[in-house]
Amino acid sequence: MKKVLIAGGSGLIGRRLTQLLQEEGYEVMWLSRSASDSGDVKTFIWNPAKGEIDPQAIMEADALIALSGAGVADGRWTEAYKKKIIESRLHVASTLLDALNKTRHHVQCLLTASAIGIYGDRGEELLTESSTTGSGFLSETCSYWEAAYSNSPIRTVSIRIGIVLSKDGGALPEMAGPMKAGICPVLGSGQQYMSWIHIDDLCRIFIHALKENQLQSVYNAVAPAPVTHQTFMHTLRKTLAPYSITIPVPAFLLKLFLGEKVRLYWTAHA
Repeated sequence: MKKVLIAGGSGLIGRRLTQLLQEEGYEVMWLSRSASDSGDVKTFIWNPAKGEIDPQAIMEADALIALSGAGVADGRWTEAYKKKIIESRLHVASTLLDALNKTRHHVQCLLTASAIGIYGDRGEELLTESSTTGSGFLSETCSYWEAAYSNSPIRTVSIRIGIVLSKDGGALPEMAGPMKAGICPVLGSGQQYMSWIHIDDLCRIFIHALKENQLQSVYNAVAPAPVTHQTFMHTLRKTLAPYSITIPVPAFLLKLFLGEKVRLYWTAHA
């Protein structure tokens, strides 16, 4: 039985990935900043901000999955929080790679999360894994994130993730929430593309990359057909709340309340 060590296992993606891995017979372990009761998941303590990790975690693992990092949607993009977003990812990478280089281990692969934000806002342009990176904070963050693993001593795969849809958290409940009050908000022009993916499909991409030894480098994890924000919201409205009223939210209001973080709602077409 293979043992998979996940950094960020307690998050939305990590918990579902843990479930699916266990269903396939894998033993899953987590890295955590504090001891916690995770049921049948063994937990090792680490502190990536200080470069600290229990070496036993690396010694026991057959594969590593890195999902950790400060959430890009969890705070206003002040200069301090943007610094935290980038540094948290770099600390995770440096701690894992340092452990791999200094600890006797039998880890076969390292899977890391990235995001399609690396492409920036490109409108109608069709983007693939070979496309150039874009501009802006999200692109800069993802570029640093992926570059941090460039000297990995083992097979490494970076998964560029689109908007993850799950009923248990993340973007979908936030978008559907106003509909309970009879409102279907359409942000800005509504013509910005949403490259989305269901959480189960995303987790199965990680599992596929875990199994297939020939996979390496970067892969986009999105549904085959991106849709505009307006199309997505109208489909969601028909499904959940056909009685709700569509209300446009002007771009200037989004920028007023969200600041630079408004870029989260102008996603790449991957």
